[in-house]
Amino acid sequence: MEGTTSVKRLWARWLDACEAPIDTRALAVLRISISVVAIWDLQEVWRWGLVDVLYRSYSHGGLGGFSDPALFLDSAWMGPWAFWGTLVCLICVGLGVATRPAMVGVLVFWAQLGHLYPPGDRAIDRILRTAILFLLFSASHRRWSLNRAPPLKRSPGWPLQLLRWLLVLVYLSAGISKLMQQPHWLGVQGVPVLYRILCDPLSAQIDPLVAQSYFGVFRVLGWATIAVELSAVLLFTRWACWWSAAAVFMHLGVAWSMKLGMFSWGMIILYLPLFHEQWLPWLDRRRQSMVE
Repeated sequence: MEGTTSVKRLWARWLDACEAPIDTRALAVLRISISVVAIWDLQEVWRWGLVDVLYRSYSHGGLGGFSDPALFLDSAWMGPWAFWGTLVCLICVGLGVATRPAMVGVLVFWAQLGHLYPPGDRAIDRILRTAILFLLFSASHRRWSLNRAPPLKRSPGWPLQLLRWLLVLVYLSAGISKLMQQPHWLGVQGVPVLYRILCDPLSAQIDPLVAQSYFGVFRVLGWATIAVELSAVLLFTRWACWWSAAAVFMHLGVAWSMKLGMFSWGMIILYLPLFHEQWLPWLDRRRQSMVE
């Protein structure tokens, strides 16, 4: 009976946390920042002229995985249409125009791009799509948008609670998989695993010859990476701000040392809504001082 009571108590606390009202600007910031980061990433594909190359099927001179029609579109132009559909829907989501239908379009078209070219559907793509799925059922479109719906100042905060859980699962799974696949992450001899990653010739920006003189630094940073990822449960505690600062610093280091598209920035923006209670009052004070 005591165990049942404890479970009910925890469940009640979870429901209270999900129903607790939050400033809808936090949800709007998440909606806009995801759109901006994803649009920037997709325009890089267009800028390098890779839309047809990546998203047309093999039989039509591209690298796309489908050779048969899907979504009632001819396979010759299914991929490019899915690409431009994703881009247009992301613009609508960011501006807050027909936001919820546009979010559905983003989820459908963006997922199709992943089916057409699986190597291009990275973990960050799936994480951001999941965040958009949370926002689809939220009131993110009721602030900082161009739709005609009246602004809504506060709404239930369950999307941010789900986002918190998502981040914890992502980091924990990353840390556990590192230790299972590469146990030398915690080693004290040999070439540090982090050195091999940050000096990978396909994506690294660090000179591997120069970096060989800093094996000790790479080893310590590797340990720190594992420590941050395995301690992600701190995101549920009063130490959440400190843990998040460490995670953001880690992603900034990845952005500085490697070319991984929107990965680092896509992860960093997920922290903005979680700590809106810290920066939104500052924003309000700044706006008030400008008015005065």
